[in-house]
Amino acid sequence: MMVNKLLLTLACVVCEVYTASLRVVDITTLGRDPQTVNRLNGESFQQDALVTFNGYQYAAFYVDDANNASVRHPSLARRALAGQNAAWDSFSFMDYNQTDDDGHDIISLGISHGDGTLHIGFDQHDNNLNYRVSQSGVATKPDQAAWSPSLFGPILDHLPGLENLDKSVYFINITYPRFLSIPAAAKQHAGDADLILELRVGRSGLGDDWLYKYTPNKGWTQIGKYLEGVNNNAYINGIDFDLRGNLQVTWTYRDYVNDTGQDVAVEAGPNGPENNHDMDFAFSTDLGETWLNNWNQTVANMTAQQPILPISAGITIFSSPKYGGILNQEAQTVDSEGRIHVLNRENTTGIERWYHYWRSTTSHWTRTLLPLAPELVSVNNVTGTPTVIGKRGKLVAPPSSRYGSLLAILPSNAPNSSAISILRSTAAGHFRDWEAVWEAPSGCGWEPLFDRYRLDTSAGGDGVLSLFLVNGTTIEVLDLELVDV
Repeated sequence: MMVNKLLLTLACVVCEVYTASLRVVDITTLGRDPQTVNRLNGESFQQDALVTFNGYQYAAFYVDDANNASVRHPSLARRALAGQNAAWDSFSFMDYNQTDDDGHDIISLGISHGDGTLHIGFDQHDNNLNYRVSQSGVATKPDQAAWSPSLFGPILDHLPGLENLDKSVYFINITYPRFLSIPAAAKQHAGDADLILELRVGRSGLGDDWLYKYTPNKGWTQIGKYLEGVNNNAYINGIDFDLRGNLQVTWTYRDYVNDTGQDVAVEAGPNGPENNHDMDFAFSTDLGETWLNNWNQTVANMTAQQPILPISAGITIFSSPKYGGILNQEAQTVDSEGRIHVLNRENTTGIERWYHYWRSTTSHWTRTLLPLAPELVSVNNVTGTPTVIGKRGKLVAPPSSRYGSLLAILPSNAPNSSAISILRSTAAGHFRDWEAVWEAPSGCGWEPLFDRYRLDTSAGGDGVLSLFLVNGTTIEVLDLELVDV
């Protein structure tokens, strides 16, 4: 464990000679990463593994059972951010055994700012909802709460407040729970709600996406089914609010292939990424009640139970055929001017390449290739290594950037490589002026994640970029100071 940490530290020091744009301020270890075939920590659709609120940072992850390596336990950690090198305080839920070697079974964490409850959705791939919520006040008065599993209630197969819903309809075949805090800009439509939950109901190729909202001290209410699959399902790249409080979502569709009678493993089968196609977009100005396409035409209405359909007008921004190399659930972010940015990959030139898609403030979309090294000054050559189902990257738009910078956090897809690079482009350069601003030749064994809330100083963060990394056998948090980014 110390060897891996030292290697990453040395790599970062070398990189700082190369550029002073990002500076390492801390590296901490959360725990030992389970050595499963399919990663359970650090998946691109894990929204979120790191969350900052009220001066504390929280992390969600799995660790091995001390006596049985085939069993994992959901775990949570927290640390105060006021001092340097603050230690993590961790615990594991020993009353729950995670046993499926299935990388879909991640843990997602959300926090209600209103009542201080922590919410987790975990260990679900087309199965019943697994949900836990803490007592009130845990996050609003962290110094008064002894950090332990006793802060949380039992595992629930429904959302509190929605006991009247038929669990066999709404809370089965659940995958990809995603929490997102509701910003002040969206309060006009949110009322007292301060947290949303997005999840898929139904299996790969045959699923729908639903939205719920949480009101402090009251519970959950249903917004509705906003994406309906028709012999397919939508794989969202993420769900984000813009500066006006609008919800923005991009996705790719995966068509269903009948696999009846086949031996379909948890990570295999004919319903794979080769059946992905297109890059689609919609946004909502009223917290998901209605949805608009790129030209402000209504394409969905939750009150009328009319979701977005694959044939809905104007949702497809860029066409990409099946077997065209586009991957599912790569990355998206929204910058401080309201521009949405998407990272994905396609094979339109004979080789798989990373692409950046972005929507301007005038609703114009641009699709550009990330440059291949050696054109790009990048020791790791990450832009030359994307593969059809390789490690996915992340996009970060630092809210306080005076240049309108966009960062691409890219893991190497090269065989046996754990290299990671952070590339930067700017609004002034029309997001074509990519350059490497920080790199390490090792330390990122799977897909990197980041803490969106710590980065946002307007929401109480300190502007530090915290990365959640699986580094060999350990789970680490790498903190980077953005210097003149």
